[in-house]
Amino acid sequence: MVFLTCLLSALLLVFSFPQTECSILAWAALVPLFSILDGQKPWRAFRRAYLCGFLFFAAAIGWFVYVTYIGAFLLVAFLSLYFALFGVIFIYFQRLAVVPRIFVLSSAWVALEFIRDHFLTGFGWVMLGHSQFKNLWLIQIADMTGVYGVSFLVVLVNLLIFENWRARSLLLKANIIVLALLSAVLVYGYSVIAHQGNYQTIRVGVVQPNIPLAVDWDESRKPWIVDRNIQLTRQLRAQKPDLIVWPETSLPGVISDSPDLTGEIRANAARLATPILIGSIAQDGDRYYNSAFLIGADGQMLGRYDKIHLVPFGEYLPLRPVLGWVNKFIDLDDFTPGKTYKIFSLAPLSPKFAVLICFEDTLGYLRRHFARAGADFFVNMTNDAWFGDTKAPFLHLQSAVFGCVENHRSLARAANTGVSALVDPWGRIIAAVSNGNGKKILVNGTAFGELPLVHELTFYTKYGDVFTYLCFLCILVAGIIP
Repeated sequence: MVFLTCLLSALLLVFSFPQTECSILAWAALVPLFSILDGQKPWRAFRRAYLCGFLFFAAAIGWFVYVTYIGAFLLVAFLSLYFALFGVIFIYFQRLAVVPRIFVLSSAWVALEFIRDHFLTGFGWVMLGHSQFKNLWLIQIADMTGVYGVSFLVVLVNLLIFENWRARSLLLKANIIVLALLSAVLVYGYSVIAHQGNYQTIRVGVVQPNIPLAVDWDESRKPWIVDRNIQLTRQLRAQKPDLIVWPETSLPGVISDSPDLTGEIRANAARLATPILIGSIAQDGDRYYNSAFLIGADGQMLGRYDKIHLVPFGEYLPLRPVLGWVNKFIDLDDFTPGKTYKIFSLAPLSPKFAVLICFEDTLGYLRRHFARAGADFFVNMTNDAWFGDTKAPFLHLQSAVFGCVENHRSLARAANTGVSALVDPWGRIIAAVSNGNGKKILVNGTAFGELPLVHELTFYTKYGDVFTYLCFLCILVAGIIP
């Protein structure tokens, strides 16, 4: 019975995310879990919540096995601890009255998501709030609270449903307070969406070549890969974009090892009179960087950004002195992280942009830093070919959408196999690469859109995770007051 109940909660959570995207399920998905935690001893609650977390993460991020089996297992086993800790906290605060209890427990969930997003380099995918990325009115609150505010509301409603069920009656006070809060958030979201100004725009095209991973590492296929990107780039000529974005490592290998191919790309940028942003590997001595290179409309190299936040178990081995034995299974050499928060500009007075490579566009601190540094819009180049036809590319997009809302910055995403898309500052996907049947991954093509440029800084951009710190404070106060 316990296993089936944990499985039910886990499945409801999984169905809230891609590719099913029944986001409404998230609002009640935790209720079965709460029912088997209620009244338990802390150790038993720990085990039950851990089981639910393990089932959820195994289904939601099981695609990580395409990178490494052992790394995937360790990641799932580790992330499940956050569910387990919540189970213990759930028991500890049962002494509180209903209204403070549901707010303290919602704060605890947010605190654990925040820690998960930052501890040991962080893993911020499949936050509960991400499941609501298409609910535009609801997610606008993220410009003050980040995605954590949306997670807070989802957990709060789950707890309210559970408390009503446990009391076998409607708890009038709790229901009124939660309904009023939720209504205020939706009214705020409506006002943000309804009162948008006339903004300057920039015309951006993105290229999705759909290069199989095996081919991407084939040295002999490099000319073919570059040619495919060039052919797709030429399809954007009629739209007259201000910038064309290629995916991560769209020029495979070390860029300095391919002067002929680099010259061909530069010649095409000059022929089209359009800047092209490409991905490749930079080498400085014995150090290698995952980098983005901007080629100007005259074919000249305008700048380079080196990826700052590397992927654990993908681009480096975390805690190498402790986990060095893992290298026997994955044979991983470490990239070097970049140090400079590079801001690109196409011309002295043109809009400025920041490049986020791979999963950097899911990192709230990095997006905020670039927005404060002067980026008028974001560009993400990624290669999710590692994960095949799975949830991963869609989960990646979900998280990236929140970066737009949090900072009111548009985003252009070029993904090798998808999802390549253009997102406005309020989280609307205004264009995406797809085939005639609406398939967005493992297809090639281009997308084009005019991205609005909002220059003002949001509360979240300026002040960061104030809401989350208030959640920590709420837990602390509730913990020390008898």
